[in-house]
Amino acid sequence: MAGCCDPGGYRSVFGPGEARRSLNSFRRKGLDSTARPMVEALRPGITGATLLEVGAGTGAAEVELLQAGAEMATWVDISPDYMDAAHDLASEAGVHDRIERHVGDFVGMAGDIDSADVVFLNRVVCCYPDMPALVSAVAGHSLDRIALSYPRDRWWVRLGAGALNRFLRWRKVSFQVFIHDPAAIDGHLRTAGYEPSETGHTPVWHWSIWKRSEPASGD
Repeated sequence: MAGCCDPGGYRSVFGPGEARRSLNSFRRKGLDSTARPMVEALRPGITGATLLEVGAGTGAAEVELLQAGAEMATWVDISPDYMDAAHDLASEAGVHDRIERHVGDFVGMAGDIDSADVVFLNRVVCCYPDMPALVSAVAGHSLDRIALSYPRDRWWVRLGAGALNRFLRWRKVSFQVFIHDPAAIDGHLRTAGYEPSETGHTPVWHWSIWKRSEPASGD
């Protein structure tokens, strides 16, 4: 759905300062607690694969997978403020010439983005109001596997999200966090022809790797 999101709201939260904090955090500690196990689960069979990361941020997961043997990657993020940090990280890793970058709402620009063997979304579903549109667009762009994480539907997660959203409204920031129904997310992926192959969770986040049960059309 083009025009679903207010880019200004995202940029109020995911601005230059947050981009640099994310980059410095990766340099100190590596991938976060959901990206790390998803990347490890994707390593087998990643050699020669193409990647698409939606809500890529600094692109740290793409960098790790390119270093593990992936061939090319596409980076999509709604905030342009991550571009410099992502370029710095990719340049440090020697993979900047293997990444294509796009700034914008992936759902609105999906028709202009090529499909990839692996589509990666870490802590992105919770930032998007129209979950079915996002998951459908992602499913339509994966040729083999999807890796995604989203908040667990638990009372303490909802309590924290509610407090954050109230704070953002007080600050007059249009961005908000969404706790989408995990069963609905799973249902959309199964309907699109995927089956879960690996899953895990932290107290706040659930992550999973989904694999196509049948080859993508045209393969």
